[in-house]
Amino acid sequence: MIDGDRGKNYPKQDEFTEDGFCLFLNAKNVTDNGFNFETKMFISQEKDEILKKGKLQRGDVILTTRGTVGNVAFYSENIPFDNIRINSGMLILRSKSELSNKFLYYVLKSDFFKKQIYTFKSGTAQPQLPISSLNHMKFYLPKINIQKKIVTILSNIDKKIKVLEEINKNLLSIADAVFKKEFRNFEGYSEDDLITSDFGLIPKDWYYNTLDEISDVAIGKTPPRKETWWFSEKEGVKWVSIKDLGNSGTYVFETSEYLTEEAIEKFNVKLIPEDTIILSFKLTVGRLGITTEEMVTNEAIAHFKLDENSLISKEYLYLYLKNFNYEELGSTSSIAKAINSKIVKKIPVLIPTNNKMEEFKKLFENIFNEIKSNQLEINSLTKLRDTLLPKLMSGEINVSKINCDLELKYNYMKYLFNQIHTPIQIRCVKIN
Repeated sequence: MIDGDRGKNYPKQDEFTEDGFCLFLNAKNVTDNGFNFETKMFISQEKDEILKKGKLQRGDVILTTRGTVGNVAFYSENIPFDNIRINSGMLILRSKSELSNKFLYYVLKSDFFKKQIYTFKSGTAQPQLPISSLNHMKFYLPKINIQKKIVTILSNIDKKIKVLEEINKNLLSIADAVFKKEFRNFEGYSEDDLITSDFGLIPKDWYYNTLDEISDVAIGKTPPRKETWWFSEKEGVKWVSIKDLGNSGTYVFETSEYLTEEAIEKFNVKLIPEDTIILSFKLTVGRLGITTEEMVTNEAIAHFKLDENSLISKEYLYLYLKNFNYEELGSTSSIAKAINSKIVKKIPVLIPTNNKMEEFKKLFENIFNEIKSNQLEINSLTKLRDTLLPKLMSGEINVSKINCDLELKYNYMKYLFNQIHTPIQIRCVKIN
């Protein structure tokens, strides 16, 4: 276990750059789902050479130990940065010969280990997990050949998930690019085809409506947090948070918490129908999702339900809000943290002609259906992996006779399911 260099040479704020020799990890880079490099900070080669501890090697496992405790990432050959250092709130775990690096990664992601982290972490304002506490944690350690088989099973599922995520990312990028071209930049329209509106030039016969004019707008609620009986991790109605929106793709299938039926009735929490656009407007402004079943949200999320005769489609509204500049709604920097519900309801939405909207539907509905189908498969594979993980780690599923030289296929998954003693509601998905 290796911590970062916390001495006098630790980088100061003015020594970080947007590009450079060595990526210096921050809390946003190590998430529930591994690495995320949307925001990056770098240090120079000279600064990197001065620092002693905390430099990653390929195959290392990274664990967050301060603030958000227990997030894990694996520094594989696929990570596009050759020089990476951890910050002072992380640890590097480097395996010895009898322990597979990737097996250790999956151990740290297991519920069994996360429960130990919850037990051993200290502090309330800023939770911490000292090395001394990690030294007391235990896990099932099979022989190295068994570890490798377990890693093969779980890695194949992760690879399939990654492929589907990349497909969805590309599909959404295509949709986004076409939307900007057709509905923001108005390519193909001459100056004579455009008219002046309160929000700039728009095509003739197009106009603006506010969100509350074209949709049923509602805001979520949070029951008193101290009254824990209103919340559940398994039963009730799925309760969407900003974090859930960040972890979801375009469509919201899963949430980390549920509200009980009693809570919804007592606190008059608005139920959101399936296929409703939801938008975060506090703390993190602009996160979007489309509900896949009846759900509820917290008070930082607004809901926009279109009726059957709506002038626009939910896909259009999703892309419109995705490309909307929320800074236009306020004149101060506080807009980055919150806008109020009155402002949300009055967000202007550009309404194209009926013919243009029909063109949009023909092009975009198939793309969004494909994204949703892929997300559904990702969701099934994730449940499969998370169900197998503790059973593989504990030895409940015997992998000693499995030939892991083969690709993970449908019959192979059925074999694994037959060894799981507790029934689970998961759809088997072909991996090849």
